[in-house]
Amino acid sequence: RKWVKKLIIISVVGMHYPPIDYEPLITAEFLTVFKQQTHWSEKKSSEMTKRDWKIFREDMKIYLRGGRVPIPCRTWAESPLPVELLKAINEVGYIRPTPIQMQAIPVAMEQRDLIGVAETGSGKTAAYMLPMLTYVNALPALDNITAEDGPYGIVMAPTRELALQIEEEGHKFSKFSRAKVASIVGGRGSELQAMTIRGCEIVIATPGKLNDALEKKYTVLNQCFYVVLDEADKMIDMGFEGYVNEVLDRIPASNLK
Repeated sequence: RKWVKKLIIISVVGMHYPPIDYEPLITAEFLTVFKQQTHWSEKKSSEMTKRDWKIFREDMKIYLRGGRVPIPCRTWAESPLPVELLKAINEVGYIRPTPIQMQAIPVAMEQRDLIGVAETGSGKTAAYMLPMLTYVNALPALDNITAEDGPYGIVMAPTRELALQIEEEGHKFSKFSRAKVASIVGGRGSELQAMTIRGCEIVIATPGKLNDALEKKYTVLNQCFYVVLDEADKMIDMGFEGYVNEVLDRIPASNLK
């Protein structure tokens, strides 16, 4: 005949049962696995795993090439930027960094070479201007003597309009720093521009105008350590590669490029 085994638990008031040896449903191992599976948006930066950062970059459409890339900053508070620039960011009204800013700023803050590719309006200017201002602010302020050796950093852009936009963006953030930002573009007198950029730590210009200023000795690049080429591909397409190379050749080889 067939036997059917059944487990029946009967609770009777007044009866005493021996202690039951059981395994807890939630173990330390389970909590560890559960924590790893928690979405990255619910974790602190210090709790993020390599898998979390991989998923985060995929969600933000951040694609990398190169080794030893620092982790991105998901918020401005997580960024390595100094307090004075975070104040400027808050005043400008930038709520959250864009994908290019999330990854480019940590890389640039390590003073590493970087090529960033992003669409127009994605926040590329702030992605390099904020680390640039941080770098410049750490250097001695230019005075009448040190200004003779030119700016600490330059930004080259293909058009006058873009150069002016970059200058405007630089002014937004430089309010809370001692760095001075100015531009060299067409439509202005040479003498006026020479006076404007004198003593400025950061100079923004089109390649042709910057090369012209260097040839006429309106400025020099004896202490230029920071170079940005905004829309470099467009500058080459517009035939400015020769001007760009001439400008770069004027930077002393002893400088860290």
